[in-house]
Amino acid sequence: MKMKLFAVMLSALIVTAPIHAKTLNMGTGGSTGNYFKMGNDIKSYCSDDVSVDLNVEESGGSVENLLGLMNKKYALAIVQEDVLHYNAKRSPKKVNRNRLKVLTGLHEESVHLLIPKGYSPKGSGNILSSLFGGDDKKKFTLSMLKNQEVGSWGGSIVSAEALSYFFKLNLHVKETQENVNNTSMPIVLVGGAPYQPVKNYLDSGKWVLASLDYDEIKKDAPFYSKQTVNYEISGKVSPVQTVGVRALLIGKSFRKESRNKPMSQLAACIYSNVADLADDPDTSPNWASVYDYIEDDGQSDWAYFPLDEQVMKKYE
Repeated sequence: MKMKLFAVMLSALIVTAPIHAKTLNMGTGGSTGNYFKMGNDIKSYCSDDVSVDLNVEESGGSVENLLGLMNKKYALAIVQEDVLHYNAKRSPKKVNRNRLKVLTGLHEESVHLLIPKGYSPKGSGNILSSLFGGDDKKKFTLSMLKNQEVGSWGGSIVSAEALSYFFKLNLHVKETQENVNNTSMPIVLVGGAPYQPVKNYLDSGKWVLASLDYDEIKKDAPFYSKQTVNYEISGKVSPVQTVGVRALLIGKSFRKESRNKPMSQLAACIYSNVADLADDPDTSPNWASVYDYIEDDGQSDWAYFPLDEQVMKKYE
């Protein structure tokens, strides 16, 4: 009798026990940053459309996320496009279009090149000193930094290394920290404009924001985009030409198509909901630029997951 009762109870437990879906870990960024917020927005809007659970994790940003994709810590993650291409050149077997694919393009961030006023690198013959001695922004080419030392910190370090690689600058990228009084070298920073550290440097009166020539840059690195950033310089708002780099949501891709279904479902959900994500007052304001990008048929040159047709039909 006891055995029969135990069998009945066990049967009930098997029937009523919840079946846990597979969990996909998403690498984002710091808890107060754009990547983490957008990752949680995606989870909020798309959990019901994906056949697995989404777990949004804090991380150190693009570099840590890409490493996490390669060592199986993350199944999908947000990575800047310059970081993706740079590592594809360095490790083509691990970072390639067959193993990693894009779910969607996200927002853009701007490349800021800050030059100390009066800066004169070794061997320059005072070229940069004459260019950046005053308050006005001056014509500048990246080649002027060849073989020089530049400072950066955080994820911007890899962006500085990518610039060096794609334009054969042989930069010596030194990890530093925000210090407007250290005028020994230029600073490369990547962030959403206006970017507070850049404002701090300009407000000190000791630095100039260099204008970058998009037409020159796109020849060797077409994944950069043309951008204009606006900062208050010497009491007036001034536009400065530069380039931008887009964040991408990328995921692990498998040869077996059924393994890629959750990625295709999630890609379709984001595509179908991007207008609401842009309008929702509770989501990141960066979704407005994502909406514009998708509406204008913006496309990275990296391989994409196909959009799941069943999810697309749900929103027709």
